[in-house]
Amino acid sequence: MVMHLLALHMKRVLVVGAGIHGLVTAAREHLAKNQVFIVEKRKRIGGRGTSQESLGHQLEHGPHLLLKGGELHSMVKKVSKIKPSLKPLRPNKVMIVGHGMLQPLDNPKAMLAYKLGQDPIREEAVKLISGWGQDIPARSKALMKGNLCVVGEGWAGLVGRLASTLEEVGVPIQTGMNIIEKTEKGVVTSKGLKIEADIVRMCDGAPVGNPVKVSTLDVVLDNKPLKGLHGLIKNDVAILDLAAIHPRKAPGMSHFSCISLSNGVQAIEDLLDERVSGWRSHIITKRENNSITLTDSRGHLSDGVI
Repeated sequence: MVMHLLALHMKRVLVVGAGIHGLVTAAREHLAKNQVFIVEKRKRIGGRGTSQESLGHQLEHGPHLLLKGGELHSMVKKVSKIKPSLKPLRPNKVMIVGHGMLQPLDNPKAMLAYKLGQDPIREEAVKLISGWGQDIPARSKALMKGNLCVVGEGWAGLVGRLASTLEEVGVPIQTGMNIIEKTEKGVVTSKGLKIEADIVRMCDGAPVGNPVKVSTLDVVLDNKPLKGLHGLIKNDVAILDLAAIHPRKAPGMSHFSCISLSNGVQAIEDLLDERVSGWRSHIITKRENNSITLTDSRGHLSDGVI
């Protein structure tokens, strides 16, 4: 009788998109006792959270910081037997070029000016690091409290954990399936296939209005030129050294994960030339992307992390 009642209330839920947003949504729907399946237009899952292995290093699309206690962290802890290894970005170890540390603990006057909203340079720097230039108050506060973290296994490791758990509990993920139309009874693929569902959750990262685009560069160096600093910021360019933040990232080396909001990868390289002289001669491997769509149909970050 109980099983029969459960079946009556169970919904068939289709999640479109297998990025972080889609995987978290699918896990939430499964925990709500619904029948869930996922479709993804690309051949790989993970969206902006995918990584590329090169010479033993995981290169991602710019600096991904996990909000400790946030939705993604909570979901990973709920579905995974092993807790992810997290190390916090320390804002007192991030330098704003020409302006001091992001969190100037040794300068009470500067700290007070920031808290009173009288330091626009520092405010923009906080938004750059915490939300890739987007104003996300919860993440800005978390950054200054040491609750935005580098994940030892990388963003792709979190994607893998979620995907494996979903498959173990019977949630299928179908890649290479492009959805072109949403109907009252489900969706239609580009090949004319109709997929029926009671509920369709669109998590494909499709932007709304004018999408925000950014550029990223990830580069591993065989030396440690920042000498323990967690990062550098100048204007709308940020460079974080993941290896200085988390010991699992390129031990004994540097792993710079960088973002530029407006002037492409060239702006990142210009800042590296200015502050990290001779960096090109120390490159082990690198990955760059001149145009990543940052916002999705909700106006949130396209990896769905809040």
